Formats: sequence, C-alpha cells, structure tokens
Amino acid sequence: MLFRTMQTVWGQTVKDKGIFMEKVKTIEEKYEFYEDVFDNMPDALYVLDDKGNMIYVNYAMIKKFDLPRDRLLRYNVFDMYDDGLIDYVISRNVYEQKKEVVMCQRIFNSHGKEQMQMVSQMPIINDKGEIQYIIGVMRDMEELIGYYYDALNKYQAVKEIENKSASDNKLLVYNSPQMSDLIRVMNNVASTDANILIQGESGTGKEVLAEYIHEMSERRDKEMVRINCAAFPETLLESELFGYEKGAFTGALGSGKKGLIETANESTLFLDEINSLPLALQGKILRTIETKMVQRIGSDRPKRIDFRLIAATNEDLSECIKKKTFRADLYYRLNVIPAIIPPLRERPSDIEPLIDYFLNKYCKKYGREKTFSPEVMNILKNYSWPGNVRELKNFVERIVLISASSVYCIKKIPPQMLDGQLMIPSSQNGEGITGCQFDSRMSLEENLNAFEKQIIESVVRHYGSGKSAAEVLKVNQSTISRKMAKYNISYDK
Repeated sequence: MLFRTMQTVWGQTVKDKGIFMEKVKTIEEKYEFYEDVFDNMPDALYVLDDKGNMIYVNYAMIKKFDLPRDRLLRYNVFDMYDDGLIDYVISRNVYEQKKEVVMCQRIFNSHGKEQMQMVSQMPIINDKGEIQYIIGVMRDMEELIGYYYDALNKYQAVKEIENKSASDNKLLVYNSPQMSDLIRVMNNVASTDANILIQGESGTGKEVLAEYIHEMSERRDKEMVRINCAAFPETLLESELFGYEKGAFTGALGSGKKGLIETANESTLFLDEINSLPLALQGKILRTIETKMVQRIGSDRPKRIDFRLIAATNEDLSECIKKKTFRADLYYRLNVIPAIIPPLRERPSDIEPLIDYFLNKYCKKYGREKTFSPEVMNILKNYSWPGNVRELKNFVERIVLISASSVYCIKKIPPQMLDGQLMIPSSQNGEGITGCQFDSRMSLEENLNAFEKQIIESVVRHYGSGKSAAEVLKVNQSTISRKMAKYNISYDK
C-alpha cells in the first residue's frame, strides 16, 4: 500500500527521468529506494489522502512527534488536532483553496514539547479537478533561521573574497531611501574636486563615507590623508597640518617635517571634526583651500599642492557661526557639496543589514557562529541607537564575545547592554509615538492615562504578547494584563 501510494504520487516524475528506474528492478528494490530517499531527507515529509488520513510519514516526521510510524499512520489530521499534537489544521485551507499553502504551525510531541514549524502543503489534483493527495513538508522555524543566517554568512564571506579589494572601511552597508539618495549624489560628485562637507551625529559613519568618496574618485590610487582636528592642541595641529622647516621652533626636528596637507598632494585630505579647528587656524586653512598653496612654519616659500578636501562635523556649523567660533567664509568654502548623514534612529531599515554585516564580520574574526532570534532582532530594530552605527558595531562585537561559545542563537540581551531608548511604532503609521500632546480639556491624570494607553497599546501590538511587552517595559506581566483590561486593549485591533 505504501509503495503503491508513493509510486502514484511520485512515480511520474521518477519515470520521466528514467535513470533511477533502470537500476531499480524489483518491487522490493523500488520500495527500499523510496524509503532510503525520503527517510534521509532532513525535512519532515508526510502524505495525506483526500480525507486527511496520514498514508506516509518519513523518519524526520517520526522524530518530530516522537511517535512510532504505525501510530502516526493511524492518525487523521483532524484527530491530531483533537489530541493536541497540532494547533491548526492547515490541510483544511488546502482542501478549500486547492493550491499550495505555506503557514506556521505549532506542534507538540508525545512529551508535550512545543515546536514552531514552517509547513508547506501542496495538493495533488486528479483529472476531475479534485484533490487526491496532499504532500506536506515541515521544518523547525529556529532551525530554518539558523540555516538562513549560516547560508547568508557563507555567501557574504564568498562575496568578500571575490571583492577582496573592498576593505571594511570602504564598504557602505545601507538599505534606507535616505542613504540611497545620499550615495547617489556622492557617486555623481566623487570624480570631481568639489569640496564636500559631511555632517552628522557622532558615530554615523562620516569617515566611512569620506573613504567611500575617495575610493570612487580619480585619486583612489593614493591613500587618503586623514586628521582629527579635535585630537591636537592648537600649536601642534598647525605643525601637523602645514609642517615646518628646520629650527622653526624649539623641539622641531632637525630635518624639518612635511605637513599632512603636503602629504595629501594628488590625494584626498579629510579633516574630521572641523568644528574643533581653532579660530586662529581657520583663516590659514581658508587661504590654503582657495590658493591650493601651503607654506611650512618657518618658511617663506609657499608650495602648490593638488588635493581634494573633504571635511566632517558633528555640530551645526551655522550655529557655530552665530557663536563666533567658526568663520562664515570658511563654512561656505567647505560646504560646496553638503552630505548630511541621518542618525540611525531616522533610518531604521538600515539597522538589520548593519547587524548582519557586523555579526558576520565578528563571527569570522573570533571564530564564532552566532545569530539573533527574531525576538532579539525585533528589539534591536526598535532600539534608538543614540551612539548610531558605532554603538551598533560595538554592541555586536561585545555580544559575540560575551555569549557562550556553545550558544548559536542569541535569544536574550544581557541587562544594561542597550542604554538608549526603544523606538515604539504607533498603531497608525509605525513611525513612533507622535502627536500625544497635552489636552487642556482633560486633567493631568487623564492626559497621563491617555499617554500610558498609547505606549502600552503600541508595544503590545508590536510584540504580539503581553509577556514580551512586559519585558520591554520592565514591568510584571500582571501589570500589563491589568492595564490592558483597564484601557480595553486587545491584540487583534
């Protein structure tokens, strides 16, 4: 019976190929052939008849339910539901729709252990247009996620080898429309010598963008010269930038020294945190930019230098101008092409690809295999990341190192590892809680209740359970249940 059924379901495909059947002569050999093929599949496979009776199960299916094959074959899927082995009868949808259905399903083995499965059921339809059989394939969701990230990591590793010319600090990882628009503009101007002013909060990746622009320019053959204007005192910064002649000042090298601007000849000069440039040096930098001439300290002979300037700031230079800490003429000379990098909280679609990139990078670096559970990834995608990409990068490296080497899927984030705030999507547009302002027609208590309801409602609907909401809001689950009842909040709105 088993062989005849499987031959009916699968025989046409195998017969069309022909190649296997030439080597499989007898009925017994054919039976063993099918059994070996299906029992060695990693996925749980089963076949139902037109009434939902189990007529075939493979070894992986037996392992999932921890029941003997003959016991499973006595089951109808509706009886499995009644006995608490499955939480939903997917085949009901297949019988109604007469097409493949892919759904999640909770199963419970003979010991009551719960597992979340991804189930695909495909109907086999006869000449009359009626369902004759249903082929089902079942795989553990956590296992699937693990395979996905493992495959993704391997793919990225292969692509990195293929593109080994692109180093870590030359790689841009993004998915948001904001960054796509910015990179499109930078690609258009990279081949020019126009000055670029990169603006963005600390940790957004201003130096990475500067490196990318340099690599896209005609000056890529020479290394970009970079200096952080906040890292040096004023006197030392001047000598670092412009260099000095022999005996120019006490402590000067006997041979003199070439400045970084001079070193950047035929390359790109990147001045980071230019908002920290001392006012006294700003005029000298301005003249150098305008004339492309540099003069060492202690020298009376200027030298022409061919360089492209990219500057970066984490402050609003227009505000610095108002405070008289930055020259307006220098600002306008720098800001020929503005490049504003939004903070990570304003481009949440970049968070997951950045996490995947850094997770792959540090797993390779430290010889680990790690992935994040969907629940953890959901928390990370909704975290505000006040330190931007730098904070995200450090978080991923830290959790890869501190999590036990035997742990593959990270399901919890240690306390205090995320010190910022959660971005809670609203139930209307998913862009955060907005518009919750004081209503003068209500008392303070009524306004606070309205705000509390909005927060709890957003978190509960976003995470899909009171338990998860309680963990995020750091309260007891009973508190969430009580508040939900108070405000008439449900999961299905």
